[in-house]
Amino acid sequence: MPRRLPPLALSRRAELFAHLHAMEQAGVPVDRALASLNLGPRHEPALQRLRQMVGAGRDLASSGQLSGVFTPLESSLLRAAQEAGALAHIHQQLAQRYEEQARQAGELRSRLLMPAGVLLLALLVNPLPALVAGSLGVGGYLLAVLLPLLWLLAVLFVVRLAWQRLQRRRAERPGPLDDLLLALPVLGSLLRRADIRNFCDSLGLLLEAGMPALDALPRACNAVSNPRLRRDFASLAPRVAAGQSLVRAFDGLSFAGKSMLIGVLNTGEATGRPGEALLRFARMQAQQLASQQQMLATWLPRLFYLGVAGWMAYGLLTGGGFFPTLPAELAGR
Repeated sequence: MPRRLPPLALSRRAELFAHLHAMEQAGVPVDRALASLNLGPRHEPALQRLRQMVGAGRDLASSGQLSGVFTPLESSLLRAAQEAGALAHIHQQLAQRYEEQARQAGELRSRLLMPAGVLLLALLVNPLPALVAGSLGVGGYLLAVLLPLLWLLAVLFVVRLAWQRLQRRRAERPGPLDDLLLALPVLGSLLRRADIRNFCDSLGLLLEAGMPALDALPRACNAVSNPRLRRDFASLAPRVAAGQSLVRAFDGLSFAGKSMLIGVLNTGEATGRPGEALLRFARMQAQQLASQQQMLATWLPRLFYLGVAGWMAYGLLTGGGFFPTLPAELAGR
């Protein structure tokens, strides 16, 4: 079994799909497109496995997931695009999506530099009153500074690792974790909107390629990462099989933006182009998702800065930095 390698960074993913899109547009076969792709030495073993699988006749979506280059969501989107004959569109969409996410992540990191500096300053200043008062030695001071810093780095590492594992997770049945993620403020809304966009985009691609709705609906469900939402969207196919229109089937679900989708889809079914309507709705969802992500990148550093500054002020006020406490023998007089 091949060793699991670290996932590609957002900038690398943008580079990967931009390259595949350019090669697809130029009519270059997938095996030749992969031969000219370079993702750096860390990911060369996974990329080599991908080349070997594609060279052996396996499709790009399955090869990408088995080799570890693609995430399950990317493989599902690519599989739907392969069946719809729209690989170039998905390559371009994923490249643009990851490029935007990489840009936002870079902006967020740069905006967090100032709060991180304030946090480091707070860790240095908070134990100073005890050091000056003599109740804390130099070793104790260093421990008081380094221990919280090490704990914070450990928490950040665990959160990042858990998030990466969650992105690669592909549970069939929804569990408490899936419900918790959807219930989280801000993050739950982002995850929900992203899954709705992925589902509608995949379904729209398949319908535009001429695939019947009953065949397209189960395939589009593979693009949904959250098992709870995947199960909800899986209920569409039985309703359509029972004779309901796509609009009526969607009307039986509950999700953010449903009224907008119903309106767009009504127009699409009236003109005989429901796939085009779903793609248009997916683009609108992508724009709203980008707006929410931009707002998060703007306000998260500010809230973090305020929290660190408040903790620093509290430590100074209660630690004797501004109001030194009298010795016990003097205070009793």
